[in-house]
Amino acid sequence: MSSRGLLLIIIGWSVIAGTGARADESKLHALADGDFWLAQEKIPRGAKVKECCGYPVGERQDFRLSFYWLAYESEYANERYDVDIYDKNGWWLGRYPSAFVYELTLEGTGILRDGRVVNYDGQCEYGTGTCFAVLDPEVHPLGRGVQARQLVPFRSVAVDPRYIPIGSPIYVPEIVGMTLPDGTTHDGCLRADDMGGAIKLHKLDFFVESYFNFKFLADQQWWHLKATPHLDEPRCEYLRVGQPREHDNEHVDWATIHSRKYQVAQAQKARASHKRQLAAAQLARRRKHALAVKSSRPSKKRSGRSAVARAGR
Repeated sequence: MSSRGLLLIIIGWSVIAGTGARADESKLHALADGDFWLAQEKIPRGAKVKECCGYPVGERQDFRLSFYWLAYESEYANERYDVDIYDKNGWWLGRYPSAFVYELTLEGTGILRDGRVVNYDGQCEYGTGTCFAVLDPEVHPLGRGVQARQLVPFRSVAVDPRYIPIGSPIYVPEIVGMTLPDGTTHDGCLRADDMGGAIKLHKLDFFVESYFNFKFLADQQWWHLKATPHLDEPRCEYLRVGQPREHDNEHVDWATIHSRKYQVAQAQKARASHKRQLAAAQLARRRKHALAVKSSRPSKKRSGRSAVARAGR
């Protein structure tokens, strides 16, 4: 390499080094000129607030929203006490009005006049054939759901565990902003704490503690009781209890209920139900037509004379 080329390389490196060493004084000039908006620092980086994005269990408003509440003995105090109830061991729990026992069986949990909390405990061979258990009011003050979970008003829902795992937080956008009886608004977050014999397929049974609360909430919804439940919604994770059994609950029958065999069976069941309803409707129409024809026929008036008098004409 010639001395001229070496000299050019040295000069180039000197220029680069001098440029890199020179500090950026543009912000200082901006401050001096009063352009404070040019000298503002960059927005500090922070953690992202992830308020989405769970996934819907079904299509939009594909679930039906129903309600359940507690049965109170005090509401039937003026009726006759004529039905005995027992626990699974055959111990007598008391005698109560038949209407109260019916509601207690239907709702699953009741409050007795002496303060005891009784809960549905399966079938038995005593009394009406339904067993009940007396709960500890310190642990389950308003009833016990499945897997001994505590029922919480306006948070607990009964679900079909084949679709929604027990213990999972659920986000329902249809109830966001709904005013509760205490004046607060609902954030749309629920939790799967219970299940029931009638809660199958796309149904959510919302625990509201009392019949008054049910009317209060249903009137706000204009009785449009449809829901689009979402799972794995980050905004509702605060409702997760974290019981060890919840890990096992995640293994739902999702593959089974979405298999071709199960869908064919459900379609056949739906077609059979439709045929039964169609046959019942046709039978009702035929009966109605027969009654209409019978009522339109003129009635034959019988003569007032006796059979002997008519024969002697």
